[in-house]
Formats: sequence, structure tokens, C-alpha cells
Amino acid sequence: MDFQHGQSSGRLPHYNVKAVANLVGIAPVTLRAWERRYGLPTPLRGSQGYRLYSDHDVRTLLWLKARTAEGMSISRAAEQLLHMRSTGADPAGDAALVERREGALLLAGMPAPGLTLHDAHGEPVELASMWGTSNIVISLMRHFGCIFCREWLHKLETCVPALRAANILPIVVGLGDTDHALPVASQLAPSALCLMSQGANAHFTYGLKRGSLLQLAGPAVISSVVRAARSGQMQGETTGDISMLSGVFAIDMAGMVRYSFYGSHAGDHPSPDTFVATVRSAFQAAQPA
Repeated sequence: MDFQHGQSSGRLPHYNVKAVANLVGIAPVTLRAWERRYGLPTPLRGSQGYRLYSDHDVRTLLWLKARTAEGMSISRAAEQLLHMRSTGADPAGDAALVERREGALLLAGMPAPGLTLHDAHGEPVELASMWGTSNIVISLMRHFGCIFCREWLHKLETCVPALRAANILPIVVGLGDTDHALPVASQLAPSALCLMSQGANAHFTYGLKRGSLLQLAGPAVISSVVRAARSGQMQGETTGDISMLSGVFAIDMAGMVRYSFYGSHAGDHPSPDTFVATVRSAFQAAQPA
């Protein structure tokens, strides 16, 4: 591989296609199709001809995925992105590291916003104090009564030993009050740190949005209800903002986002089968060579 002198670290290729597929939640065959049809993203090739993706490529894919989740066709999303880049604007570019519009997607390579949350006793907790001592994975949930959030909590608990072994602290943030949330969290994910957000500001700050009718009650959501129910979960009391979507973010000890997952609908969350390996790989790829 031939790299230009002074090339931004965000443009250096270090993910293979399998790692990127896990990071962004897009199948390898789709990644190759988008590259072939729309020229996006633009991975370099290793010495043996394999595709190697950069953080910029990951941010590009997450931006495209977010547009399609909003209902835009992939062809239109690619056309829009290429037009923006032709004018000097790039929503996945390195400039996003210093300037990020409120409510915009929080992508790998961007600094994580600091938040003031609340613990089980209602005392304020600065999120930055958490990543100051450990890499963290933070799950911003819809609400603790949500059947999908309960399903994710249960699955996250199975990942906790491997996360902690890799010095990764799992944090769960829910909407609502502690009296309602903590019994649920302590039952389904007792090994994770449970914090509360009083209002949806934390979710908005991390680029999460309220879902559309399709994202809250469409066919994918209905099938997810069946999946969650079969795993033994039940819908509980609703608190907070029922229309909010969820997301999961990995933040390193420098306060930089290394992985972000935005649910495309109310029942969408990372695959627990690949979650730990994906997050661990994202942290490792960010370490200096």
C-alpha cells in the first residue's frame, strides 16, 4: 500500500471487510455492491488485493445507512453525498472531528459529548469521569419498559465478562425515573452500570432521534416483538419518550468515539454474537502502531 505523506489518521486503512461489516451492520455483499454501483466508499487495497477501510470509510457508510433508515434510497443518498463533497462539504469528513451539528450522527473518530447523568440515588454523574479511567460502552435505551430494551439488556449481560476482561466498562442509560428503571436493570443486566437521563437531551446529543411511524410500528418492529417475546421478554410500564430510538457507542479513554450503532427501528440492536469482538477490534484499531 502507498500512503501519502501527511495523510490524516482518519484516512488510514486498517479495517478489513468483515470488521467493517460488523462495525456498521451492513453485509459484505452490500458493501461491495455500493462500491461498485455508487463509488462509495473508496477502500484501498492491501498487498494481496484485499479491501482495507479507514475510519472515514466507516463514517461514510454510517451516514449512508442513516439516510436509508430515514427512507431515502441508497442511490439518492449516494448522489447527495457526492454532491456535498463536490462543494467541499463532507458530513463524514475529518472536519467533523472539530465541528458537529447538534443532533448529527456521532461517528467513529469524533469526540464524545460529555453528559451529566444521574445514578441510582439521583446524584449527578459526569460521563467523562467514566471514560477517564476505562474504555466504555454506553447503551442509550428508549425506556426500561420497552420489550426491545429489556431484550438488549439481557443479551448485554452475557457480553459483560468479556467486555470487562478487555477493560471495557458497560454503561446503560435509560429514560425515566430510578424507581422504575433500577429494578429492571438489576434483574436483566446487574453487571452493567445503570444511569438515568432525565429527559431525552442525552439521546439527542448523541444523534439519536424520535422514530417515524414505520420505525416504531412497521413490519420489522412487529417481527422484532415476536423475537423478543420468544426470548422470554415482556413489555413493561412505559416511562420517558416512547418514540425515541436507541443507540450503542464505544468511547475510549481519550474520549473519542470508536464505534457507534444507531437502531434503524425500535427493535434494532447490535448482534450479541459479534458485539464484543467488534468493539474490541474498534478499540485496538485506534491504538498507535
